[in-house]
Amino acid sequence: MYQFLSGRLWIFLIWAVLIAVSLYIRPLFPVDETRYAAVAWEMWVRDDFLVPYLNGETYSHKPPLLFWLMQLSWWLFGVNDWSLRLISPLFSLATLYLAGAVARTLWPDRRQVVEVAPLFLLGFFFWIVFSTLTMFDMMLAFFALLGVYSLLKLAHSGLTVRYWVLLGIAIGGGVLSKGPVILLHILPVALLAPWWRGLSTANFRWMHWYVGIIAAIFIGAVIALCWAIPAGISGGESYRNAIFLGQTSGRLVNSFAHQLPWWWYLEILPLLLLPWLLLKPLWTGLRKLTHQDSGIRFCLAWALPVFIAFSLVSGKRIHYLLPLIPALALLLARAADEITERSRWKRAHIIVMAILGSFGAILVLLPWLNDIYHWRAILSKISPVWGSLLFIGAVVLGSTKAKSAQDSVLYVCMASVAALLVISCGFFEIKANRYDTKEAAQKISTLMDENRAIAFYGGKYHGQFHFTGRLKHAFVVLPGFNELYSWAGQHQTGYVIVTYKNSDKLPASLMSYHYPYKGQNIGLLSSKVLLENPGLSSILKPS
Repeated sequence: MYQFLSGRLWIFLIWAVLIAVSLYIRPLFPVDETRYAAVAWEMWVRDDFLVPYLNGETYSHKPPLLFWLMQLSWWLFGVNDWSLRLISPLFSLATLYLAGAVARTLWPDRRQVVEVAPLFLLGFFFWIVFSTLTMFDMMLAFFALLGVYSLLKLAHSGLTVRYWVLLGIAIGGGVLSKGPVILLHILPVALLAPWWRGLSTANFRWMHWYVGIIAAIFIGAVIALCWAIPAGISGGESYRNAIFLGQTSGRLVNSFAHQLPWWWYLEILPLLLLPWLLLKPLWTGLRKLTHQDSGIRFCLAWALPVFIAFSLVSGKRIHYLLPLIPALALLLARAADEITERSRWKRAHIIVMAILGSFGAILVLLPWLNDIYHWRAILSKISPVWGSLLFIGAVVLGSTKAKSAQDSVLYVCMASVAALLVISCGFFEIKANRYDTKEAAQKISTLMDENRAIAFYGGKYHGQFHFTGRLKHAFVVLPGFNELYSWAGQHQTGYVIVTYKNSDKLPASLMSYHYPYKGQNIGLLSSKVLLENPGLSSILKPS
């Protein structure tokens, strides 16, 4: 099948199906996606492109590049929900093609590695999920890979100014994407160049190499400071301290707030390797790899120091590892190239297809089984269509013989994307209303247009409603009961956004509006009703 279309076209087609379906089936996902859209929206409303804001307060948690790109999309297409959700997917697509360019530089005489590396990357379940989410990590992954590519070109094609500038741009873009963490992804492999370069190092100008690295960091710093200095002046002392200190030392301190053991990343590594963990020829190919290959050494110098560093820091999040996935894809592509016997690839993908097909069959039978055993009522609502599609696709691909490694990798990549889409379609067919804040936000917008005061009862407001409702005014955040009743007394025509779990104890008749949100309920409670029913304080809980 692979020979019918070029590898680049296959990558684009699979990516396009993934993104098109994802955009169609699900809303902006709270709280991360809705929060970032709200920050960009508030900057847009304020006409302030230096300092990000959230609910009227400066937002120093993330640099502004994603917010700028969201506003650029609105400038091109008008304010909408879909164009901002294309930003992260487009960075994913660019990273896929860039992975092929890195493979070509590492192994110029191995064409198959160049062709399958992007397919390996696109086929990771982990990569598929984050390709569809509007977050900062995919942007960081792109700039990290761009920096890696620059280092490779400098090492193999000469220490030319354009690649030092490109490395500086990668560092600057990474800082504007997610802060100085970009240096952690680039500096170790740059400093370990004498080990991985592989060519004769006697005549290589190592002094120029390390001076060039310092110069590239300086270029990246200048790019970042072109925003940070005027933003710090405009945002005030608190914001200035936050972006200059909070993005570095502050993040190191905060990393201990979510402690996990050092082996946690090792523990979840098998999950990150799915579905390629199930492709048998890869295990044989991996055993054949040796450190004699400079490309292997390069990938190890790139991934291992960062993985160890993240493991030693107690604050861990799975998406921190996203920029390392291209290194894994390159290693797997190189391992696949070691298996030259075509017969080894004919049925290599059958295990993956059997598992996915079995999962599809379970999804088909699940509503029927749930009607018998009464596990959870919501399981009976799952449409058998999604499981049927996955089962049929797995059977078709599983019964098709692969003529080469490219075919086998392509089949698994297609099946991986199909599996994630089927799961998403089944989930959001039932649960989409619990994650879509648009209807509630538009109700809030209507009340604001009537000059009603709106407050949010809870410890922290994450911006769930500001973009989806196109709100132009901030909420008052009420952290406790005393503040709640005091505010209600001062704004007797106002409304409070409240969260509650047990709808039986809080009759819907008391609510001006309510809707299910994730595993709880959110409602609009008028100040008048709140003051007339002081007993509600025992039911309402901060969001």
